[in-house]
Amino acid sequence: MRKNVIISLLALMLVIPSFIATAETTEKSNPIIIQSDDVPIWEVGDSWTFFVSEFTVNYTYGDLNIVMDGQIDDFKWTVSDTSGSSYIVDITGKVSATFACAFPIGDNVLNVNGDINPARNKITGKIVLTKSNLEIEDFNAEIKGIASVQIEPLPIKLPLPIKITADADLSTVFPLFNFPLHLLKFWNMPDLDITMYTTFGGMFGIIKIPITFYVSYAWMPLAFSILVQESITVPAGTYDAWRIQSLIGDYFVYYYAAEVGNLIKIDVNMPSGGIQAELIDTNFS
Repeated sequence: MRKNVIISLLALMLVIPSFIATAETTEKSNPIIIQSDDVPIWEVGDSWTFFVSEFTVNYTYGDLNIVMDGQIDDFKWTVSDTSGSSYIVDITGKVSATFACAFPIGDNVLNVNGDINPARNKITGKIVLTKSNLEIEDFNAEIKGIASVQIEPLPIKLPLPIKITADADLSTVFPLFNFPLHLLKFWNMPDLDITMYTTFGGMFGIIKIPITFYVSYAWMPLAFSILVQESITVPAGTYDAWRIQSLIGDYFVYYYAAEVGNLIKIDVNMPSGGIQAELIDTNFS
């Protein structure tokens, strides 16, 4: 169960660039061709904006339960630093969601539910990716603003300040890509430990609940695969894209288009959460 929520959170942070409500996807058959795409070169100021049409989290561990369902508008990645061996990417966006949480506190359980309005909240954070392969080295994010919150046994919802933070600690890079990309490409999941430090806070700091998620992945052969290239239409345009997916199970599918140097579509469906998103705009050249 912990593994599933970590994958969902990874997908959310990543996608905290993301994607569509009314996109049309078309497929075309392609002959096997001698073609590959190398790792793109990003420059400071390059950006990609996504619409996350849906994200869900449903996590339970003992008395702890977190359920959230929402979307992210104008989720934007902007390259802010290319001076070192990694790309530093700033992320911003506007989140709308409903949530219900049960937090164990001593011998009691604090039940909280509410609504997050995009006009009164924002997401900020950073993603660090290797220049050599666009592997994820680190990421963090924060949702901050005003939410309509009900704390039992209060009978009504009140407008209260909230802050939700997430900071990932990875023992090694997460291999989202393995360039060059081409048909019949496979790569492995390495031995990987992920610790996700999350804090739920509100009411001017009166409530501050830290939660740590931890998962350890054993080496997994052929975890990622490229078996087809497709013509994919998203709000940003129509692109020839590599379909990257889990080789076993339909847990995740995402598309990379060399023309935009990044993801254009993602679909993750896990037992403890998921996300659907698409590219709506980019200035990558």
